[in-house]
Amino acid sequence: MTTTRAMTARLRVRGWLHAVSPLHVGGAGQDPNAALSAALDGRGRPYVPGTSLAGALRSLLHPGPDQATGPRGKTANDLWGYAESRSKDGTVSRIVVRDALITAGTGLDEDDLPSEALDPARLETRFSVGIDRRGGVAAHGFLHARTVVPKGSYLRFELDLNATERTLEDDREQLERLLRLLHDGGLRVGAARTRGLGHLELADEHTEVREEDFGSAAGLLAALGGAATPWDSEEWKKASPPARQTMSVKITWSPAAPVMVRSAVDGFMVDAIPLASAVEPGKVALVLPGTSLKGVLRSRAERIERTVLRRDAPAAAHDAPATDRSAAFRQQLDQLDAVRALFGAAPLGKPDDPRGIGTVTVDDCYATDPVTATTWEAVYEPAAKDADATPLALVELRKHNLERADHVAIDRWTGGAADKRLYSVLEPHGVTWDPINLTVDLGRLAHHHADIDEPAQALLLLVLRDLKAGRIPVGYATNRGMGDITVHDITLTLPDHPDGVELDDYLTSDTARELTTSWCAYIDGSTA
Repeated sequence: MTTTRAMTARLRVRGWLHAVSPLHVGGAGQDPNAALSAALDGRGRPYVPGTSLAGALRSLLHPGPDQATGPRGKTANDLWGYAESRSKDGTVSRIVVRDALITAGTGLDEDDLPSEALDPARLETRFSVGIDRRGGVAAHGFLHARTVVPKGSYLRFELDLNATERTLEDDREQLERLLRLLHDGGLRVGAARTRGLGHLELADEHTEVREEDFGSAAGLLAALGGAATPWDSEEWKKASPPARQTMSVKITWSPAAPVMVRSAVDGFMVDAIPLASAVEPGKVALVLPGTSLKGVLRSRAERIERTVLRRDAPAAAHDAPATDRSAAFRQQLDQLDAVRALFGAAPLGKPDDPRGIGTVTVDDCYATDPVTATTWEAVYEPAAKDADATPLALVELRKHNLERADHVAIDRWTGGAADKRLYSVLEPHGVTWDPINLTVDLGRLAHHHADIDEPAQALLLLVLRDLKAGRIPVGYATNRGMGDITVHDITLTLPDHPDGVELDDYLTSDTARELTTSWCAYIDGSTA
């Protein structure tokens, strides 16, 4: 095994990664009943370990089977290192990725270290729950929470690539491609990457790339004195990124009724409050998290596949123990091959098991009108009232199209209000939202699910068709008059349609007809 890093030159990157979505990299939490904690360094500051970044960067630069260790993935192994199981074959990585401190800004102190470490008090908690397919209620044992770094934070990015005369030209090319991919916003790190978290982009204006020459005394002295040769950022932006087999879906929409995902915490002035998340320091915006949006799409896909296959969801008996109820829910998630290929399922731990992370990624969707954090926090606390006895925070929120609505359950015997069944909701009326964005990893779909990749694509198109037709409500209280949306346009960007194609046009194309044929064969059982 090679244990040294031969080096005659060093390519050095110093800059920042900007979090365009919340981020969770797990830490060592002590309480099993508490939210999954974020990683903190020895000084209690949120950070992302270099090991986590290195793995994500390798997958970004060498997607699919090319990132494998051993004889395969030769370029990836040369750069990132590898170790053969039960063998002395292997080498250390020539790329060094340092721990990334998470900050609120891009300021540096006199020692060139980040000076605006993110206050841990700004971390948020996101809750997720599994929905039982038979009862439509929370599945037993599938409620969890995780602490996330808010959107808009920064990660200090420091990477060194140790090169030799033999590898320097190729290393320059590989680093240019990596920077181009980061510039294009393709990096996802941490947990729930396919459910809206962990999306990072390179902050170009704050990134510096230098090349240090260690092959001569003059070059070594120049590197020590900080006079290494800088790269022109406009040049590496022109680098050709690796071809990626993906389909991007952009859904422009507007609410036809109040649309929201309910916060897990009730307010003081209002019971049910929309979920909001930080979008910049001092401001929050309503959010439809990727977990909820992906769950809605998966639920529709399951309904379609279960209907055409006439396959009902398994269920445990009402008096069954907790372990049996949890096992039944896992069987529901694992029952449908096309749905599992798109949206993922828990792996079984067997060799070559294709289960695991899904091929569909759904981003968080934010409202376009942010609210000051001070105003939003006041909803959770007792507050002063105006002359009409209306809390001042609610008066301010009306400017953002948020209005309190009172609801009550009706007693079936008396026809009057049921005892202790009065509740209120802070409903968003006329709020405008960003588009919903999906990404489908066609390369992973074809590699891990080669026998059903086309039926799975056809199933996703059916889901998108139903979404555009207004058949899929979104968010909270969809059975009580909320969650209806109007989809204005769905644009698909594919390798054979790099400029985008509208969904209706794509559904009438020859490619869609071929997918339909594959879907029909899958239903008949000839491709399952």
